[in-house]
Amino acid sequence: MFLSPIQLLQHMPVQSGDKVGDFGVGTGVYSEALLEKLSDEGEVYAFDVYEPHIESLHRSCMNKKKSNLFSLCVDLNARIPLKDTLLHQALVVNTLHALAKRDQFLSELHRVVKPGGRVLIADWIHSFNNLGPTEESVVAPGEAVRLVQAHGFSVGEMLPAGTHHYAFVATKP
Repeated sequence: MFLSPIQLLQHMPVQSGDKVGDFGVGTGVYSEALLEKLSDEGEVYAFDVYEPHIESLHRSCMNKKKSNLFSLCVDLNARIPLKDTLLHQALVVNTLHALAKRDQFLSELHRVVKPGGRVLIADWIHSFNNLGPTEESVVAPGEAVRLVQAHGFSVGEMLPAGTHHYAFVATKP
């Protein structure tokens, strides 16, 4: 079984008015689900390095008359273009393995999340013969936890995330 966005987002109890970051948007399924959960009261900040992903998500949201999406094509290995402590919550789904500068990204993530803010992290457990990322780029669950803790987050228990992924929620104290 693969990662289910709806089931995974049950672990992110967003509230009306929350500002949520989606780092590594991909097809945009998480951003769109978050927008539905937030209604018109919150905001989603969506980032991806691949311009067509951002454009597709933007078009989809415009068609649904969603005006609370802020999307930007950006390299997540560099500075995240958000104010300090702006986000209540964040998603980092299938993104860690794609980052060359994970420490830089996690430091920036810590900067943009409010104290008490939560970050849902999910990624591939293995390469699965290149069904997922290459074997060299996989970030094992233990390594992901260590990296996140090294950047000032506390980490909760592992969450159910299908047979190919791991997931956990990290909290900024």
